[in-house]
Amino acid sequence: MSAPLLLADGLTVRCGGTVIVLNADFAVEPGAVLAISGPAGAGKSLLLRAAAGLLPPGTVADGHVSYPERLALVPQGARLTPHRTLGAQFAEVLGGDTQARAVLALERLEVPMAARRLSFYPHELPEGLRVRAALALALASDPQVLLADAPGAGLDPTVRARLLWLLAAWARERRVGLVIAGRDAAAPADRVLHLDLGRLGQPPEPGESPEAAPSAGGAPVLSVRDLRVAFPVGRTWLGGTRWLNVVEGVGFELAEGETAALLGETGSGKAMVARAVLRLMPAAGGRVAWHGRDLLTLDEPAMRHERRDVQALFPDPRAALDPLRSVGEHVAETHAALVPEEDAALRPVRVTDALSRAGLPLAAADLYPAALTVGEAARVGLARALVTHPGLLVCDEPTASLDAADREALVGHLLHLQGQQRTTLVLATEDAALAFRTAHRVLVLLAGRVVEEADPATLRADARHPYTQALLAVAEGRKPELRGDPPSALRLPGGCPLRLRCPRAADVCADSVPVLETVRPGHRVACHRWDEPEVG
Repeated sequence: MSAPLLLADGLTVRCGGTVIVLNADFAVEPGAVLAISGPAGAGKSLLLRAAAGLLPPGTVADGHVSYPERLALVPQGARLTPHRTLGAQFAEVLGGDTQARAVLALERLEVPMAARRLSFYPHELPEGLRVRAALALALASDPQVLLADAPGAGLDPTVRARLLWLLAAWARERRVGLVIAGRDAAAPADRVLHLDLGRLGQPPEPGESPEAAPSAGGAPVLSVRDLRVAFPVGRTWLGGTRWLNVVEGVGFELAEGETAALLGETGSGKAMVARAVLRLMPAAGGRVAWHGRDLLTLDEPAMRHERRDVQALFPDPRAALDPLRSVGEHVAETHAALVPEEDAALRPVRVTDALSRAGLPLAAADLYPAALTVGEAARVGLARALVTHPGLLVCDEPTASLDAADREALVGHLLHLQGQQRTTLVLATEDAALAFRTAHRVLVLLAGRVVEEADPATLRADARHPYTQALLAVAEGRKPELRGDPPSALRLPGGCPLRLRCPRAADVCADSVPVLETVRPGHRVACHRWDEPEVG
């Protein structure tokens, strides 16, 4: 066995009088990939900085760390110098004739037209390419150890997962010790350590994840038909309005107590569908019928009355909270706005009930947003939604800002409430694992269209669309086959919008946008090549 390139023995990190990391031990051998997981705020970033000898002011480290002469640290949210081209930044790091090494590093991370990109400034690159360029700077410096703190944390799941697998393959090939901290790092790693409450050790045994109860069936209570959303983006040469279609022809039905998952990445249209169902943005056409009433045709007073029964959860729970008002005041305000005819004397009772059903202690009513954790803020958002006892809850990435523990707790609580109250749920998410265990029907969206739909069991066993297969690969810890970044809605390629990323793309994929076809009853897919056998 090779001697470790990076060795930490009894590493302790303190900030003032607070111990962030206590007696951490780990070693990284040549070609080994170590993942460090842990909840937000556990100290993963400080642990990597301490291992690199680059702690911020006011933070001290004790213990022993040995590392090689060539070590690179790519911090979380690594940024390129905005006023210098990529080529100039590579030259600053590498010195001398750097173009060949720079192009090689960029190509290794699948940056298209790598040589041309060297003349670009960072703002001329999309976010995915900026992240790859920052990592390529580290790769080109030929380190013996690379420490990557949450690389690609803000990227779409398929893009982030493929990037991590590319980094791991590079490290094994070059015999570089690689340490990746953050979410999704475990999949390509040889070993995983978990940091929590200052202790670095083996990851906890995964608990049983909550899953949706089987559907009881019944007549549809929510019917979405041919939903379309479009935005004006300018004028045509004849003076007419030019429209950008962001949702086209989406439809689904749900019985009482069922869940539909709208699964897709950035630009898929899932959030637009969710907000159009809520009437928070105008639809260009279609029908959204809740218990037979078309929400899209109601006037404002009627829609306000309907909002008692149709509520929402959003991605950033803190953004919706007024820092100068208590939790109780927030929940009471929602009740007063939607149920103004009820006696105000009963409002404290409604607030108490909503907090209890959201899983918050009654004392939370007196807290202000600054005193809440992100997980508690999400529960406050849930309490505001529950205070009117809605029958339909539309959730737009409700767990996006939560760490793993809070995410599981909130999902479990939602499913528990659904089982108790027969609430109908619409869940918009980019997390395939979440969608497949909480929904009764999954709609996979790409560029505003449904490209595959079925129940979760059918898609797990027989997903036909390459996009669905890639999302499943991420959920199951495998390398997704899609390359590159999702295209901008303003510059979609002709034909199938996935064809520039798809490993199975052929000439026919450029001819037209595929339409939904029936694979079997209850399973439809929109792909020109869904019924062709895969090669390789």
